[in-house]
Amino acid sequence: MRNLFKMVALGAAVSFALQGCSLFSSEEDLNPMAPLPKVESAFTADTAWSSSVGDGIGDFYSQLKPVVEEERIYAAARDGDVTAFDRESGKELWSVDLADLPINADKRSARLSGGLVSRYGKLFLGSENGVVYALNEENGEVLWQTTVPGEVVASPAVEDGRVVVLTTSGRLVALDTDEGKLQWTLAEEQPPLTLRSAGAPIITNGAVLYGRADGKVGIALLSNGQPVRQSKVADPRGATELDRMVDVDATPLIAGDELYAIAYNGQLMARKLMSGDEVWKRKYSGYRDMAVTGNAIVLTDSRSHLFAVDRRNGLELWSNTQLENRTVTAPVIMGDYVVVGDVEGYLYWLDRTDGSIKAMQQLDSSGLYAAPLVDGDTLYVQSRGGKLYAVKRP
Repeated sequence: MRNLFKMVALGAAVSFALQGCSLFSSEEDLNPMAPLPKVESAFTADTAWSSSVGDGIGDFYSQLKPVVEEERIYAAARDGDVTAFDRESGKELWSVDLADLPINADKRSARLSGGLVSRYGKLFLGSENGVVYALNEENGEVLWQTTVPGEVVASPAVEDGRVVVLTTSGRLVALDTDEGKLQWTLAEEQPPLTLRSAGAPIITNGAVLYGRADGKVGIALLSNGQPVRQSKVADPRGATELDRMVDVDATPLIAGDELYAIAYNGQLMARKLMSGDEVWKRKYSGYRDMAVTGNAIVLTDSRSHLFAVDRRNGLELWSNTQLENRTVTAPVIMGDYVVVGDVEGYLYWLDRTDGSIKAMQQLDSSGLYAAPLVDGDTLYVQSRGGKLYAVKRP
């Protein structure tokens, strides 16, 4: 898998817990993928429909994911295709190719990577080419396009007439939603070595919360980008730059009056949202988004282990290590289940009370990379090969 790390230190020996992503020349896999678990599935979820979304994302890192708005579902492919489907039938309603725009004329492709987000009758998304787009939801018309300083690999946050993106260069950029004009920019100093990923910012109470590569969650005013506070999630430790990577690349999670964040090579932390006071912290390492169900936080760690943690005190409720190094997606909650996908295209349904796998099925051999999208009794899943599936809950 390409483009996983942004390397500035030559000769760094990096082994990341993603199957098929070894950067060593040796044929030996230092992080072998766990064999497919043997599960007597209690059920098989039905695929209501499937449709093609361009050529998908291939082997590239991507955070592209579908979004539902009213009777439509929208999805995008890395090369530039953005498509609207009827959410019930999967019928294509319109499709546009952003690679055809003049702004991408001298690029390899549109290289879409961050989004989609639906708001104000528009679709917002970003690209590795450093372009943020706004499209009309009704017909796919490109309403505006704005170049920002750095790659946009995470979904924008949209609120109060502003669209905020976090670039891989550590810049938080706010644009107005009507015309894409720059409102403000906040730059952060980057460590020498960072993950290729970035977390989506979130907007709450007039502030933008965003994960940083230095192991902190930053808070800035939405109105003007003025920094308000930094909350430490992890301290860089170790003898090498690789050991000292503490990127906060999972989107910060807010539940009740508390903020939860997790760092790579770091820990899971809970703080009071308003005061910033620490509530608890526990040793976990992750870079994928977390889910919350009742009083439990569910997470996928950097080794593709799944955990449920009591959000009130940080105590571990259950763990499941059967999917080690299978490049498991971020978890989502659907009824009584935690649902994840893996690199071989399997969808897993785990009991949310104890983490046991109740059912599994292969959906697409090209692999699943993004957390499924839950919409009522339907699960929408996008594959690397460009298929969008509507799966009905049993």
